[in-house]
Amino acid sequence: MKLLRINVADQSFRYQDLTGDDLLLGGRGLTNKIITEEIPAESNALGRHNKLIFATGIMAASAVSSGGRLSVGCKSPLTGGVKEANSGGIVADSMARQGLRGIVLEEAGDKDALWIIKVLEDGVEFIDAKEYSGLGNFPLAKALFERFGEDYAIISVGPAGEYGMLGSAIACTDMYSRQSRMSARGGIGAVMGEVKRVKAVLIPRKGSYALKNRNAEAFKKARMTFNQFVANSERPKALKKYGTADTVMPVQKLGALPTRNFSEGTFEKAEDISGEALYQLISERGGVGRHWEPCMPGCTIQCSNVVPKANGEELVAPLEYETIALMGSNLGLGSIDEIGELNAMANDLGLDTIELGGSLGVMAEAGLVSFGDFQGFKEIMEEVYTGGLRGRLAGNGAGRAGDVLGVRRVPTVKNQTMSAYDPRGVKGTGITYATTPMGADHTAGLTVFVPKDHHDKDGWIGISRNIQITRALYDIVGICAFVTSATAQEPQLLCDMVNALYDRQETVESLNQMAIDLMMAERAYNLKCGLGKETDRIPEYMKEEKLPPYDLVWDVTDEEIDSMWQDQA
Repeated sequence: MKLLRINVADQSFRYQDLTGDDLLLGGRGLTNKIITEEIPAESNALGRHNKLIFATGIMAASAVSSGGRLSVGCKSPLTGGVKEANSGGIVADSMARQGLRGIVLEEAGDKDALWIIKVLEDGVEFIDAKEYSGLGNFPLAKALFERFGEDYAIISVGPAGEYGMLGSAIACTDMYSRQSRMSARGGIGAVMGEVKRVKAVLIPRKGSYALKNRNAEAFKKARMTFNQFVANSERPKALKKYGTADTVMPVQKLGALPTRNFSEGTFEKAEDISGEALYQLISERGGVGRHWEPCMPGCTIQCSNVVPKANGEELVAPLEYETIALMGSNLGLGSIDEIGELNAMANDLGLDTIELGGSLGVMAEAGLVSFGDFQGFKEIMEEVYTGGLRGRLAGNGAGRAGDVLGVRRVPTVKNQTMSAYDPRGVKGTGITYATTPMGADHTAGLTVFVPKDHHDKDGWIGISRNIQITRALYDIVGICAFVTSATAQEPQLLCDMVNALYDRQETVESLNQMAIDLMMAERAYNLKCGLGKETDRIPEYMKEEKLPPYDLVWDVTDEEIDSMWQDQA
């Protein structure tokens, strides 16, 4: 396996071989190593010293269920620290078939230029992309497929990335040539579009490279055992039927569903935007609608969906829980059609729907738009295409919007908007928000499905810690976090696959230590970036402002938060 390092300033490139222990560097592990060792902590995240890393996991193109995640890493323009965001789609498998574990964009591009980078068998080609400037991800992909053919996976940014917006995301191609699998968090799209001046990267879908044990009997046996265990588990079955939208009502019952800028924990129209309502809508409308769809080849969970319009044409694919909450209940919107339309616009613009929902919620609180005003929110988002003032405010994150508008209720940690679990009602996930190096990121350690009282603060420090370790490990391996709902209690299954594929003698303990070491390196880097323990905090207002309907407050102490990783200091 190799790294492909591309200098966007002089358009040179070089390969770097990965051998020995480095072969276990994948996903978040690889992005972490390059960020913490090569990007100066004091450097400007929107400056030339930042690097943008696209990394496959170590199971890419090996037919492991949900093993084709792509990690994208850099110093975050949004949080100011280490960042990894990941997505499904076909990019990671396509890279692996070229023998590439990672692609690293280095230096800064010419501000007056815009490029497409086409990956070739023996190098890269830079293609002038100025004619595509300002295009959304969907018309861009259509134009590139028409010009180059559909035998490519595309990594791209929309207008938000070109404008350098702090809420901008990076889009990847799915199995059906949609440009809608988003590596969304942390403002990574700004690094690609504004700093590197790269509009898209084209990677051949087909390739002949395969790891030497890809077809060995020991690995095939370990892989089959793992895949069957996932397919037969209860949580994946529910995800396949209702998708991640099945989370709406459980979080509503906990009183933790972000509503009207995190001012309430329940939404009067929650049932109208629930997984059950979405299932019924897809069933009744038919057309191109699908209840389940894999986001990458070989996924046995298949929790994605295709939501049809009333006429049966595609509205959005997929519609996920986080978007339903942040762009729905958080904005006072109770219509799947309205949420879906805003979701499709955000994907085209290249914006993180969590960060965007946070910004729009803050703007509504400030009176720039009313909660429940679908047309008003849509008009603000349309200004992102043109770089209008309200569009820039929406696209630059909730923290920036709060500062500009003087709003006190800003639901962020390390300047990143919280995902769809108010920490006052889901204490374990709140601890994850505070302590992960990634900012308020649920993917680092979601606790909502742990069978324990989520309103009682006791006992969640250890649970969050253990889940964060597991999630970090799966981010290294490149397997979707949803798989952990089935396999987290059977860690030997993953260990067996790693050992069989890479001729290793790893143990569960050694793999977990690899994940812990990764997070400690991230925390140390953040500290150098100025993100100390004082940034490991839930917003002060959540300690004081009671969350209806259960009058919940954030009551986990700062001392308890600071104890999370003390034994690793």
